[in-house]
Amino acid sequence: MAPSFDAFSKSYNDQLNNALRVTGYDASLLTQAKLKKLRQLFPNLASAKFNLLDFGCGIGNLYESLHKFFPHASYTGVDQSEESIVQARTHFANNSLFHSLHATDWKHCQYDLIFSAGVFHHIPHDQHIDILKELTSLLKPNGKLAIWEHNPLNPFTRKIVRDCIFDEDAVLIPPALMKKTLSEVQLAEIQVIYTTFFPKTLSFLNVLDPYLSWLPLGGQFVTIAENRAK
Repeated sequence: MAPSFDAFSKSYNDQLNNALRVTGYDASLLTQAKLKKLRQLFPNLASAKFNLLDFGCGIGNLYESLHKFFPHASYTGVDQSEESIVQARTHFANNSLFHSLHATDWKHCQYDLIFSAGVFHHIPHDQHIDILKELTSLLKPNGKLAIWEHNPLNPFTRKIVRDCIFDEDAVLIPPALMKKTLSEVQLAEIQVIYTTFFPKTLSFLNVLDPYLSWLPLGGQFVTIAENRAK
């Protein structure tokens, strides 16, 4: 797995906001944008009770806004960084939500949706298949996997990554490679969807985002797949 984010656990959002300054967005707004996109992609989950695994949850940013978009989701967050888990538990005062990667509690559940945002570019590519196989084993039949990553085809994204102190080890993943990797894990209905096209000054154009999902110029992309195993 990737080097620990322990050193950044107390300043994570400040460091991220500094790198995002060029876009006009901040960590909170981008987290909400991810959740909005997930709701668009999986509308049947919007009002459903379901189990969500946030793989690489960090300090819990996703959980903070989760129930605005998925009010009945049952959340589990897991991260390698022990200090990030401490920060998440302290901030949300619910120790049962957040787990160390090395714990076993979170592996005793089956999930309807596993989401991982900005994690795999910190993991050596030769480890991706094994990790994705393990995650797939935790999916319910017809459960969904969504991997959100930076788009290396976008020059502004590459600049943000260069400017972000905790992305110094990042090796961005070509969308075609992520799709190929998921196919090797034997998931089905694999799609690459491009997103995050406009800075905040042009946010009125975000209504176009769903119609541009085919265009490989978005700042981010999300690869989704389904577990068809019986």
